[in-house]
Amino acid sequence: MNSIKNFIENNLNIKNFVFKENKNFNDIKNYYENAKADSIYCYSKICDFLRKDKKILEVGGGIHLLTSFLNKEFNITSVEPGGFTGYTDELRNQILSENKLNVHTTTLQNFDTDEKFDFIFSMNVLEHTKDIKVHLQSCLGLLKDKNSLIYIQCPNYTFPFESHFYKWFIPFLPKFTFKYLRKKSLIKQLGKEKYNNILNYLNFNCTYFKLKRLNLPLTFIHPLKDIFDRLDSDSEFKKRLFSNNLIKISYNLIKFLKIKSLLIAIFPKFLCPYLIITLKK
Repeated sequence: MNSIKNFIENNLNIKNFVFKENKNFNDIKNYYENAKADSIYCYSKICDFLRKDKKILEVGGGIHLLTSFLNKEFNITSVEPGGFTGYTDELRNQILSENKLNVHTTTLQNFDTDEKFDFIFSMNVLEHTKDIKVHLQSCLGLLKDKNSLIYIQCPNYTFPFESHFYKWFIPFLPKFTFKYLRKKSLIKQLGKEKYNNILNYLNFNCTYFKLKRLNLPLTFIHPLKDIFDRLDSDSEFKKRLFSNNLIKISYNLIKFLKIKSLLIAIFPKFLCPYLIITLKK
């Protein structure tokens, strides 16, 4: 994965961007480093599906670090509504201004195109959609043929941990937990604006069983090995998750007891913190 890491560091380095004087550069840098880590990780998951003669659609391009890298060799279109707060939109707009990318600043449902795609992917987008079924049906409608594929990763809210707040919630009551029980502490930690921005753009409907009930051609891939591997190899991801002490203690105990392989073999998909999903027509 050094190729994408080197590309981002050499061509899209945070040091080369200019921000308004009232911005906290440490916050910007932390966001950028997380976005870089997520882009490198996402590429590692989708690279085997990429072909130079195929049309690719990225749903939710964020600040377009990955889009910029893929655009070097692949026919990629990205859909991203933007509208981020503060420095995030500043960062995205600067990246867009310096790269000739096929980016549509709109939602998937408002994406007006006659094109069909061989491969569609999204990472941590489904939990932000207004209607999960409509969103997935829109993706399916953009597939070229029966050999085309959709690849999606998103949180699984059956597991009582929210990966935007990095906090636990009462099982099956995530919105109640964050809207009422944890509201004061989260506003104190994040500020009111950031708290509201996160909460208002989460649907909390991404659960294994809710997705199963949609009656769509979904295939669920067990994510636990993937999660363990990323914790061992991705320092930014590890730092984010280990900001929650219980996660840190639990994972260190799993490593100490040497039971990762056992958990991968017996832990049910429906209880894992993340969902990995593929869809075909």
